[in-house]
Amino acid sequence: MTPEDVLLWVAGVKMPAADTDGVRTAAGYYRQIADAIDGAGGVMNTIAGQVKSHNEGEGPAAFDRFYNEGDGTTALSHYPGEVSAYVRKVGDALEEYARVNDETREALWVLAIQMYANVVATIFYGWLTGAIEARLLKLITQARWYAGIRSVLVRTLIERVTYALTDSVVYAGGQQLLQAGIFGTSLAVGVDHRTLTNVAGYDPFSAKANAVQFADGFVGNMAYDGVADALPGLNPASAYRQKFGKYFLRQPGFKGAVSGLTTRMIASNAYTYASNVTDSYLEGDGDGWTDFPTLHQEAAKLFIHTPRIFVKYPLKWKNWPSVSGQVGGTGTP
Repeated sequence: MTPEDVLLWVAGVKMPAADTDGVRTAAGYYRQIADAIDGAGGVMNTIAGQVKSHNEGEGPAAFDRFYNEGDGTTALSHYPGEVSAYVRKVGDALEEYARVNDETREALWVLAIQMYANVVATIFYGWLTGAIEARLLKLITQARWYAGIRSVLVRTLIERVTYALTDSVVYAGGQQLLQAGIFGTSLAVGVDHRTLTNVAGYDPFSAKANAVQFADGFVGNMAYDGVADALPGLNPASAYRQKFGKYFLRQPGFKGAVSGLTTRMIASNAYTYASNVTDSYLEGDGDGWTDFPTLHQEAAKLFIHTPRIFVKYPLKWKNWPSVSGQVGGTGTP
């Protein structure tokens, strides 16, 4: 298995196995055969014509009628042209197959590139989401109405829900903009729009398709943020946090990094599941409740979240516990 095969497998893309160059070579052979048949037909016509022109009598005349007009069947003179036409159609069909195969491969590569662009963007989204969280919490804590709230739990819920809503809009919207940019660039360099639509299963530039995908991403990200906050526990002083939640906190050191990875993987599965359920209802079938993440998606999640162990966020380590109880935040799926 080549590195290319591994990357395509993680992306969930299976390329056609057809040998396009070999198919085009075969198409060329068929055209050569058709040309040879046409040439042979010309020789046949010349010789048949000479039978009549070089001889006299009813025999040569009858042969000429039989050769050119037939005797209740296809005339002999027509056979070479019909056979060459059929052979040429086979060559054209092979050429068309090669063209469709190439266009399909190009479209599949676009999907793979788009998937890995999403992976890279999500890995580095931690910097942006950390900045968003810091800015939002600063604005909230400075608000007059917030100062009047005495309940720590209510304050925490306001902070986390506000962050989750904003983070989900930014993430889902960013994914759609990234997708539009990649698909738009692919069309500009010659990828066939119809083939891309057929391979993707939707029109990348359809307002409805993009709206559905945005909704899927928004709901999925809300689920992600909710699970990522719930696993460690919202209250640092709670018995749950002390006994269980501490194992889901991202903190300095190897154990803390593994804890953060565990939290992100669980939350990322919640993202995919919530996104699948949302998509199933928006598309009208409603069967997303049984649509769980696939093995390819799990591999992609590891591909995304393992490097994020090493991502340093805008807020320094020492600043995070007083903000959200987690070091470096959890980011997005």
